[in-house]
Amino acid sequence: MPEALPPGGSHPLDHLGRAPHAQSSRGSLLQRAFSFLRSHPILCLLLLTPGIPEYLSSSSPLYAIVLNPAQFIFQLTANFGLYGPGVLLIREAMIRWNKGWATVLLLGGAYGILEEGVALSTLFDPKASPVGQLGYFGHWAGVSWIWSATIIPVHMLFSISIPILLLGLALPSTRGRSLLSPRGIKAVVVIIVADVASLMLLIIYGEHFWMGDPVFVASLAAIAFLVWLARRAPSDVPLARTSSPRASPRRMAILGIIFYPSALLVNGIGMSEGAPALVVLLLVILAQGLFLVYVLRVAGSSNNEPQVIALSFGLIVPIAAIGLIATITVPAALVGDLVMVLFFRMLWRRYRLGPPALGAPEAGERGKGL
Repeated sequence: MPEALPPGGSHPLDHLGRAPHAQSSRGSLLQRAFSFLRSHPILCLLLLTPGIPEYLSSSSPLYAIVLNPAQFIFQLTANFGLYGPGVLLIREAMIRWNKGWATVLLLGGAYGILEEGVALSTLFDPKASPVGQLGYFGHWAGVSWIWSATIIPVHMLFSISIPILLLGLALPSTRGRSLLSPRGIKAVVVIIVADVASLMLLIIYGEHFWMGDPVFVASLAAIAFLVWLARRAPSDVPLARTSSPRASPRRMAILGIIFYPSALLVNGIGMSEGAPALVVLLLVILAQGLFLVYVLRVAGSSNNEPQVIALSFGLIVPIAAIGLIATITVPAALVGDLVMVLFFRMLWRRYRLGPPALGAPEAGERGKGL
């Protein structure tokens, strides 16, 4: 993870849009916008999620703000009620429990089951609109297993881990610092419970689908088990196998780019060739496991900011590409893509040569590297 900035040091968000000799009006506007986000880190985190998993992917299309404002407002409310409390609570757990990224990933898996399973039933309803043929291929005992193995890691990475990681890179002063008071934690718990319950009722009465009591109870048990594992994950053991990076940022970016498409490719080939669903499921899990193992072998646990930024950018590129293709007739997704590129350009300019300054990590950040 990045080192702490010294007193008086500049923040990464100060560098976007800065001209060598004079600021253009566009640069000045960007600086004011990012200065505002620096003062409101919760808002910055809430823009990263649901921004990345929903709006870059066009699962919640940006063009709806013009073509269907009611749909846009509904999706915006539902998304912020799910993703916002989810990422905030998981980040608080990481800090208050003094845990590392293993805890974040495990809690991200629990969040994926909560959203896609309990709230939206896409893990269980074979007719759910986002699932397609994966609703039937690999569906057994009330669960679409291949779809589950594909979508839950998406939430672990794109909905939870990457936003928390990028917030720490963009706003180093927030690392190791709680963003919620005890009253704030209670408030976001109420929000996410109300949102999940509302969406669950919408599926029951609007889509006329109920997962069944056994599956519902099993889902809650799986969430509780993942939270239990996350609470007991080691605090002082980095996931990375080496202290220094062993791969270039370019290789990390390429690795990120192929991650999500590889899962889709395995699913597509498996269905088209008539492979047994169990074989496809195991191949999807194997591919994702190999990805994680390789990343942990080469990313390093310190002084790896360029590698982490490149990997995050590579992971997001296919999501953004899918979103742009899905809305190509009304390419409003380009707005989100532009913001993403500018954001990563800012991070890259700040960290491309390594940490911005040497010094002791901020409180709560020891042992929190990859």
